Amino acid sequence: MTTPVDAEQAWKDLQRIRVPQERVYDEVERCAHGDQRSTYVTAALMWLFLAGYGLKLPPWGSFLMLALYIGALVALGIVYSRRTRVRLHRSRYTWRTFATFLAGGVVSGGTIVLTDFLTEWLALPYGNLIQATVSAGAFLLFVGPANRWAISPLRSRALGDRSPTTVHEEETDR
Repeated sequence: MTTPVDAEQAWKDLQRIRVPQERVYDEVERCAHGDQRSTYVTAALMWLFLAGYGLKLPPWGSFLMLALYIGALVALGIVYSRRTRVRLHRSRYTWRTFATFLAGGVVSGGTIVLTDFLTEWLALPYGNLIQATVSAGAFLLFVGPANRWAISPLRSRALGDRSPTTVHEEETDR
């Protein structure tokens, strides 16, 4: 037994399902491209931590500064995760997300170690400020393009082989 299918109704049903999904990906892309406040706050926290860490504090002061830095980063993560209107299922995080996270750690850590070595080797005055500025700058230069690269395949995975412009053209034709 077969049930007759109304093609027009089937198309409307498909659109009813797909359009909210498109809005989700639009929101994810907007957040990845547009909201840079958290990036700048993170870079500022990184700068403050590195500039303060170079003051050669006693061990308890260094541990206190590290605890404050980690606490501030956790608080920042909590605040911005609660502000996010769209929450993606964990399966939406691709290998690019994890690669971006690891590469960010390598870039940030490598920059910190390299600038520390160079400022000590060149015996530069205010080496901790130079180290903090270069490291925070490298972080800012890395984060924007890396986030866009990590988020870019989400829409294409959801649409299959069709590009977003093709979908938009199909919707305007109807």
